[in-house]
Amino acid sequence: MELNKENLRRFQNEADSLEKLKQEWKTKQAELENRNTELLQRIDQLSDELGKEKDEFKVLAIGEFTKTGEKKLIGGLGIRVGVELHYEEETAFDWAKEHKLCLQLNTREFEDIAKRQNLGFVRKIKKITATFPKEIKFEG
Repeated sequence: MELNKENLRRFQNEADSLEKLKQEWKTKQAELENRNTELLQRIDQLSDELGKEKDEFKVLAIGEFTKTGEKKLIGGLGIRVGVELHYEEETAFDWAKEHKLCLQLNTREFEDIAKRQNLGFVRKIKKITATFPKEIKFEG
């Protein structure tokens, strides 16, 4: 393939065809949803009802576990016991530094700083990237 007007025109025609097909799909999808509003409403309603009922079953399952200590319950329902941690981040960070834990580098913030400042241990290499317009335009 060569970088020339003919190849770019062909590419743009195919890209235009793709956009038309996507728009046609959106139209047909909207038509389908409009024809099936009642069905979609029933699906949403039943999903909401089942979500609420599921939450109620979870409360009942926790109650059963509290009474019996059993983690495997009727119908395959189960109980998982974990630990939830609460702490001040600053205190935890100080502790981690003191104990020489391997802390993860915040790469995004570091690179933002490194782009603006000259850090002796960072090499800056020019990166060249080709960009593509949404629509290819030709003069004349």
